[in-house]
Order: sequence, then structure tokens, then C-alpha cells
Amino acid sequence: MSIAVMVVGVSALASTVVTGSALNQVSHETEVARKAIQTQIDAMRSTNFAQVFATYNVSGADDPAGANTAPGANFAVAGLTPVVGAPGGVAGRVIFPSNGPQLFENGADTIIGMPRDLNLDAAVDALDHAADYMILPVRVRVQWQGASGQRTIELSTQLSGL
Repeated sequence: MSIAVMVVGVSALASTVVTGSALNQVSHETEVARKAIQTQIDAMRSTNFAQVFATYNVSGADDPAGANTAPGANFAVAGLTPVVGAPGGVAGRVIFPSNGPQLFENGADTIIGMPRDLNLDAAVDALDHAADYMILPVRVRVQWQGASGQRTIELSTQLSGL
């Protein structure tokens, strides 16, 4: 009887240790993703505001220093495994209310507050504002395959040239 009680106790302890270890790994992965997002936002904030969109959008054709020279929308996150089929084969992605090299005010994205008057002319229109935006909503997302399966963490913010 005492051996049975001991086996149950040891099993419960082992289960607690395994669960704690898995939670620790999930917490570590989440912190790595959060830091990567913050680093990416800091990099955008340190970029000349008029060039942020061209530097970090999905198109390489409008890169400030020439075609395909800017970091672009995709970024690697050291220590995290990107999900299968991730854009660029990396875990991180910068998302603007855009279609390639064009930036639109009339897009429907309530998470980043769109539609919105990006050039502050008191009108929301369907024109391209890649060259005249004064505020720039952005979403930075990290998706990875982690210890507990596929995970996503995302932060939305607004950059301003005012």
C-alpha cells in the first residue's frame, strides 16, 4: 500500500515538473517574441519618418537607397521557429494598411484604427498616401511554432511625423 502511495506521489511530482518546464518554455518564447517586436518598432522609430513606409513595406521597388536594399516587412527572430509557409521564411512581419508600395487611408482594419486620415487633410480618400502620410499605423506580428504549438503575438501602434 505504501509503495502505491509513493508511486502516485512521485507521478504527481514528475507531472508538476514537466508542466512547469513546458510553461517556462512558453513564457521564454513569448518574451523573445515580445522583445523582437519592440526592437522592430524601435528601429522604425529611429528611421527617418518620411522613409519608414518605403523602408519596411512588402515592396522592394520603393526602397529609399535603391531596389531591395531596405529591411522590408519580414524579419527573423532568433530562437523562434517560423510557422510553415511564413512570408519570407521568418517569424516576424511588419503590416501597414497598404497594397505593396501604396498606402491607403480607406482600408478596413479596426485593430489599427483604419480607415483614418493619414495625411491630415481632413478627408479619408482612396488615393495613395505613401509620399504624404503624417501618421502611420502599423502592426508588428511574430508567428512561430513553439513548445505548445503555433503561437502568435502582435502589437499595433501608430508612428507620427508631427
